[in-house]
Amino acid sequence: MKIVFLSTFALDANVSIVNALKKKCDVYFFTEALYEIYNFLNKDQLNKTISEGTEVNELQLFRDLLALEKTYVVKGTRNANIFKKLYNSYRVHQYIKKINPDFIIIDNYMLTYFLSTLAYRKKMLMIVHDPFLHSGEDFVIDSFLRKIHFKLIKNKILLNESQRNDFIEYYKECAQNVSSSFLSVYDYLTCFKIRETVQTDNFNILFFGRISPYKGIKYLLDAFLKILAESNYENLTLTIAGSGDFDFDINEYKKYPRIKIINTYISPGNLAQLISESSVVVCPYTDATQSGVIMSAYAFKKPVIATDVGGLPEMVEHNKTGLIIKPRSSEAIYQAILELHNDKELIERMAENIENIYFSGEKSWDASAALFIDALQKIERQSE
Repeated sequence: MKIVFLSTFALDANVSIVNALKKKCDVYFFTEALYEIYNFLNKDQLNKTISEGTEVNELQLFRDLLALEKTYVVKGTRNANIFKKLYNSYRVHQYIKKINPDFIIIDNYMLTYFLSTLAYRKKMLMIVHDPFLHSGEDFVIDSFLRKIHFKLIKNKILLNESQRNDFIEYYKECAQNVSSSFLSVYDYLTCFKIRETVQTDNFNILFFGRISPYKGIKYLLDAFLKILAESNYENLTLTIAGSGDFDFDINEYKKYPRIKIINTYISPGNLAQLISESSVVVCPYTDATQSGVIMSAYAFKKPVIATDVGGLPEMVEHNKTGLIIKPRSSEAIYQAILELHNDKELIERMAENIENIYFSGEKSWDASAALFIDALQKIERQSE
């Protein structure tokens, strides 16, 4: 089976999905270097419209996960430059025609791949990362392109099962055309060298990711202020790391030395360092689909405190790989943090469970890729 994977994200989940798929299939991977925050690739370092993976410095670190000779990086341009965008789309389409794939997996609705979408839509499987758009992120152009691609591409795959029925009902999809799989650990992060640090009894709580209203960061900060007001937990610290604009006044929290706010783009190497130095990761989201943050934390076997929204309870098994709490509650976050802080044996058991389930068990990338292959085989049966 020959597969072309069209992506806007070079790393994150996709490098792991491709790595798992290439054990069973012949996989060609395309990604677009546009915004460094999306895929960690600097487009200004690219000399050609389409570069082979062997020519892209940032990808050399991942040669054990990606077949670089079958990886292509498009030097991206914004949608506003419509003629350049369509030219890139034409160039990509010429490459894909030479490959002549049996199927195409696409994870986005960018114009970069639009000509190929028109030509190969009956052979396409679309990954729907966000079955429902996050609150505060319903941008007009994104919604428009999303609707077009949903119409063109019949077969879709979600990365959690819990939202599948709601997705089918909301978008009036045919149930047999909507499959589901799941995310596993973001093992690309383990390719980065981690600096050794002096072991202390510091218990660091980490939030990382793009700053956005639906992330519920204020609930986490207010929970930590309650911890600061008590004298028993002087070894607890909080780190908030990510780029974006806060939807509340952050200045009142900056005055506390045990709260560290890194409001900037976090490179993958720095992210790996932050996670490795943390004790627990918190996802205080007010709404969600699935979360790459959780899978990044699991790559270092860190337990996660997550709210009971979207597909997060599928990813965090309560009392097994972390804790599930009610959303929009600083008190719930406060209680969960102290529960883990006060029970080191529980944290150790959770780390063991993460390894057993996600590295080699039922939630491994090999198991996820098998569901992708099942979805592609359904497309094949449709054409018979």
